[in-house]
Amino acid sequence: MKRSGVLLPLASLPSPYLIGDLGPDAYRFGRLLKAAGFSYWQILPLQPLGYGNSPYQCTSSKAIEESYVSPELLKKEGLIEELPKKTHVSSVQYEEAKQLKRALLKEAYANFDKNNEEYLAFAKEEWVREYAVFACFKELFDRKCWLDWEEPYRSYALHRDPALPEKHKEAIDFEIFIQFILRRQFDALKDYLHSLRIELIGDMPFYVGIDSADVYYDRDSFCLDKDGNPIWIAGVPPDYFSATGQRWGNPIYNWRKMKEDGYSFWFDRLQSAATMYDVIRIDHFRAFDTYWRIPAEEKTAVVGKWIVNDGDDFFTKLFKKYPKMRIIAEDLGDLRPEVLQLRDRYRLPGMRVIQFDIFSPFKKHQVTYLGTHDNDATLCWFAELDQKTQKKLLRRFRRVYPGMELSDAFLAYALDAKSELVILSANDILGDTRRINTPGTTGSPNWEYKLTSLKGIKDKVPFLKERNALRKGKA
Repeated sequence: MKRSGVLLPLASLPSPYLIGDLGPDAYRFGRLLKAAGFSYWQILPLQPLGYGNSPYQCTSSKAIEESYVSPELLKKEGLIEELPKKTHVSSVQYEEAKQLKRALLKEAYANFDKNNEEYLAFAKEEWVREYAVFACFKELFDRKCWLDWEEPYRSYALHRDPALPEKHKEAIDFEIFIQFILRRQFDALKDYLHSLRIELIGDMPFYVGIDSADVYYDRDSFCLDKDGNPIWIAGVPPDYFSATGQRWGNPIYNWRKMKEDGYSFWFDRLQSAATMYDVIRIDHFRAFDTYWRIPAEEKTAVVGKWIVNDGDDFFTKLFKKYPKMRIIAEDLGDLRPEVLQLRDRYRLPGMRVIQFDIFSPFKKHQVTYLGTHDNDATLCWFAELDQKTQKKLLRRFRRVYPGMELSDAFLAYALDAKSELVILSANDILGDTRRINTPGTTGSPNWEYKLTSLKGIKDKVPFLKERNALRKGKA
């Protein structure tokens, strides 16, 4: 059956506490998806935000960003007495949200029963303890990168002296509590979405950030010098997004070591994601075949080298261990044929972005997008097209969708695709001209896209319900 979904970052929900969160608006959005005939909600990585508030520069591949905690749900549990004043903003206020939520979590922790059996079991999980220690140390050093910490904190992961975390036991227990509450709120939301027959598609960045618990504890899995600094960093060469390429700054994996130990780092990371999401979209899939390696001292991504990877060995072993894992391969860009062959050998659906290739025929075994989180809003993209292409599109839309507004015609065009799955961005559904991210740039307004209410989505439900019914052959 042909299905469809909506891309909306959790942070973009209109929750009234400076950032979208796991509270009531997430549940309302789920109900709107159901009413409109959608089957999926695609979100961006939920992990703790790092450099530039980018969800692709996380400080852990397993923890959840604490700003996503819901004050309403904390109050419902009796963990806080009063809700803070509601503040409806039109863009995400990251720093203010973190301060607000952390204060609420401290109050909740003071009121929490530390003998809760579920909490005690959660605290025993290895990744939970490791992340809590890392997060505690990071707060101790004003959130600086672990490379800038003082000794013995910087090298704690190498010697694991138990006396050091014991010195900060209360702060570490607080970080464990934060992750416990977040995971409980997330699991409750996921269960509710499943009751509506809505599945979650979660994004997984190919790389992890240098300033992450992942690198801090598992340095042998990365190409680092003796002091822990990256020797090479990740990115992509010049392309349609940037004339100087994209210098992401993430450390390159030590693939030789990973292959020797059966890719334990990657498999553990993927399995953790599979416990959260129903489907995992792996960003930058092409790096399983070839990846762009940039010398760390370079200031742009122009100078680098393509390195061949052994994707066949990786996926053969992955699906032998996890045969039911569902993965979408982000296979965009100028790729060599071997990338697509790797994708097809393991029957992974790829992606087709209409903004990049609007007139080509759709394929069944792929996920079709009007645009992704890295694209401009479709109406803005259309405005920048040459007049010949604009006229060609308008003639087609007038013929196929007579009398339909341009923004709705784009939605209908995407939903009419023969692809098994179509994902629409919420900003395109709303005819919004704001974008989520501009690749190759950092800082505001990237990742600050936020709705002020769900009314615009609600108003679109009848139209979307009709188009989804036509898509499924039920109209």
